[in-house]
Amino acid sequence: MRKALALAAAIAVCAAVLVLPQVAAKLPVFSGAESYQFYVGSVSSNADIVAAEGAAAAAVKLTLGGVTGESARYADARDAFAQAETLGARLCFCERAGDIVNYYYHTPRLRGGVEVGGMTVNLHVAVRGGSASIGTPLIFGGY
Repeated sequence: MRKALALAAAIAVCAAVLVLPQVAAKLPVFSGAESYQFYVGSVSSNADIVAAEGAAAAAVKLTLGGVTGESARYADARDAFAQAETLGARLCFCERAGDIVNYYYHTPRLRGGVEVGGMTVNLHVAVRGGSASIGTPLIFGGY
């Protein structure tokens, strides 16, 4: 009986070691947002965009294949900047487009990036009024 329990425990540990990293990789990059958008199939604005409400975001992302990026919306812009800080992001540059201020960052904690203004960026914060969206590698669609 002890051998059977030890074998079952060993199998459970091995399964966890194999499965947990894959599940963790599918969790949203950003936490606590009111809504999310996942980009599928392309790292450009040609990506298919799949929307999810905050509480359902992890479940939605788990069902998607070929996710190339994501964005998250926060009612308070400070929450978006806190996410960038948590990721150890370094500000590359910012620009204003109408009533939106865009901040472009790079962080070694996220894969890849795109070339913007001669710099490789992989994190983007767009602020309008008091709210903001944060995305990787860039925010596509509306913000």
